Amino acid sequence: MAPQIRHRLDYHRGSVNSAIFDASGSYIFTGGQDKTIRLVNSTTGDLIQTYLGHGWGVQGIAVSKDSNSLASCGGTDRAVYLWDVSQAQLTRKLTGHSQHVDCVAISDNGSIIVSGSFDKTVRVWDTRSSNSPQALLQSLDESKDGISSLVLTQTEIIASSIDGHVRTYDIRTGRVLIESFGGQPVVCVRIVGGGKCLLVSSMDGSIQLVDRADGKAMAAFSGHICQSYRIQCDANDSLVASGSEDGLVYVWDVLRGDESGSAKYRLGGHSGIVNTVEFHPSAKSDNSKGQAMLSAASDGSVIIWE
Repeated sequence: MAPQIRHRLDYHRGSVNSAIFDASGSYIFTGGQDKTIRLVNSTTGDLIQTYLGHGWGVQGIAVSKDSNSLASCGGTDRAVYLWDVSQAQLTRKLTGHSQHVDCVAISDNGSIIVSGSFDKTVRVWDTRSSNSPQALLQSLDESKDGISSLVLTQTEIIASSIDGHVRTYDIRTGRVLIESFGGQPVVCVRIVGGGKCLLVSSMDGSIQLVDRADGKAMAAFSGHICQSYRIQCDANDSLVASGSEDGLVYVWDVLRGDESGSAKYRLGGHSGIVNTVEFHPSAKSDNSKGQAMLSAASDGSVIIWE
């Protein structure tokens, strides 16, 4: 049975550019073109809090594992914001990028933030430092084009770029450990499969599941439209999901890959470009909840699926 709509949220005016679950799955954070971040109860769909302070549309958000710290970036204001979640207070504004900032990631304890910008750099920040110049730990400038998405682990930074590459850095030294791909612009990278695989989405409308050990593609997925926007994707042990420029959410069976030439499900419900999808944390550990996820679109809507 295809995933069903549990809640449709319309708290934003304009595009919802980013939407994520917290680590518990109890809450959803959404960032919109209306310059706001919203905190929502994922079970009831109720709005809990609104975070105000961005001067431009919010492009990326990330929350620490304990849900105490929230990082966000606001596109053309060229800054990274750090929030106290419970107090809805802006606690830090980190500046240094020379162009718009499109993506952020945050460590489990909130002490490290990584940001990616159209200025072609990945910047690593220490949130415990008292001011912005000293907060900047590293600036990684290997990319030849804008940074499109980021993953932060305890030891690595993984960054995808519009230059077509996915680069894995040692978080301590800033050294490039692996540089892969090199073809079409890459718009999204995710760690999946218990850390053993990467899910990589490109602007030619392809998604690849890649073995991190040897860099070989294990499966490929297509059918959605990704030509002009930074469409985000996600996966669990059984399903791959992606937004699409045609307003649908595409869902594929991991095991079948692209052998059928079509998605398992095409889910309607949005009336604009579906910018992002993310599986519920429980859907990544419990196959019985494998279809639980969210999607967010340019029409201002967020849908919680079950």
